[in-house]
Amino acid sequence: MPSSPQVTNVLDFLPATEHAALRAGSSSYDCTSGIQAAIDKGGSKVFVPAGVYPVKQLNLKSDIELYGDGQTSELRAYDSSLACEFMLATYVRDGGSANVADNMRNIRLHDLKLNGRVAEFGYQQYFYLLAVNATSDLTVERVSFYGFRGDGMYVGSGTLRSTERHNQRITVRDCVFDGAVKDNRNGLSIIDCDQLTVENCLFQNIGNAKLSHSVGGIDFEPDHPWSVYRHVTIAQCRFIDIDTVNTAGITFFNGRQAGDNIHDWVVSDCQFKNCYWGIDTATKAKTIADVADNLSVLNCHFLNSIRVDIAVNGLSGTQVSGCTFQRSPAGSGPGGDAVRLGSFAYRTSENAINTVITGNTFIGIRPQMGAIGVLGANRVVCAGNVFIDIYGSCINFAEDNTPDNSRDIEAVIISGNKVRRSRGSAPGAAVMSFLSTSRQMRITRGNLVVKHSIEYANDIESGVTTIADGASIQLVGLK
Repeated sequence: MPSSPQVTNVLDFLPATEHAALRAGSSSYDCTSGIQAAIDKGGSKVFVPAGVYPVKQLNLKSDIELYGDGQTSELRAYDSSLACEFMLATYVRDGGSANVADNMRNIRLHDLKLNGRVAEFGYQQYFYLLAVNATSDLTVERVSFYGFRGDGMYVGSGTLRSTERHNQRITVRDCVFDGAVKDNRNGLSIIDCDQLTVENCLFQNIGNAKLSHSVGGIDFEPDHPWSVYRHVTIAQCRFIDIDTVNTAGITFFNGRQAGDNIHDWVVSDCQFKNCYWGIDTATKAKTIADVADNLSVLNCHFLNSIRVDIAVNGLSGTQVSGCTFQRSPAGSGPGGDAVRLGSFAYRTSENAINTVITGNTFIGIRPQMGAIGVLGANRVVCAGNVFIDIYGSCINFAEDNTPDNSRDIEAVIISGNKVRRSRGSAPGAAVMSFLSTSRQMRITRGNLVVKHSIEYANDIESGVTTIADGASIQLVGLK
């Protein structure tokens, strides 16, 4: 595309003697200063023609559109030095201010490939392909984040830990986050963002066996009580082969919740395939009186998660509806629950509060506790679900207490569920039970009383045990 009064072509700022090699992908020329000049001195539209452009850090500005011809327009990390820590960046370090009126804004990035060269240079935690700080109204479309060493895209509060900065209205659409090799951190890290939309994106080949947490497709990890992430929509995305130990398709962390700063997240019409965890949550212990998190997981498909598909842990106000949880072949995998309510971590019990699980289908799950495993939960509605060929229990309740004596199970409604075995199901599915108990996440013959609770109108196929042999579960009426 030639230059025009409206469009700046980066080749106009690069030596003509390099043009052929850049187009062929064989140039080792450092294009940083030329492309930066195109951004700084050009118009509002900066075009990157097809080719491979070795770059260090490029700084964006307000009211700019930076775009290319698609994945054939590649910005490639020049080397492994600190100069390549961020490939594209808005404010870094302590740039910008805590006042969103001062934010960089109105930026559009599209039809580009960003290549961090992780296969050559290896993992480096703080090396990001796109670092976004103190930015409003950013749209990223059809960008391929490839081979990132740390995060593919980082939406932060600055690149200094103590910096307070806020982001607003970030949209990531039709993008690919491909770790290339599983020696990276997150496809998309969110430290601070008010109104985030992630649509129709692919996250794959992301992980790091050396790390034990906060690794995966999308990770929400606010650092301070002033950090914000709220009004989040993740729709029609795919999370594939995010399967190294303790990695997740999506992780929500609410431990910095202080009033209105963290709440309201929707995950809808997404696919999770071969993830260690599908959706994980790391939370602080909450009560019914606390501010609700409001996580909705709607119409999603979870296939062959290694451990838990959705870990609700201590979240308040979670809805899981219209989802399919499946293991294929039935009963495969090391064993893990489809939905886990509550947890015990760092000597603290975290009870799930106000959880609704309705209209889901569970197929071939071989659970650790149950297809729905309840470690701790207050106010649960489990209704209208279908359980097929469960290699164990459909719903399991922990009946032991925790060292802090704070884990609690009460106010549970179980109604209108169907329990079935398919024709020709494998013998292992014959041990199906609808309800059971466990101690230390092992199936037991416990005696459990669940207060303010009721079980009624469930359709359990003949031959499936309603309550696991030897167990006693009393759901003591509603009040």
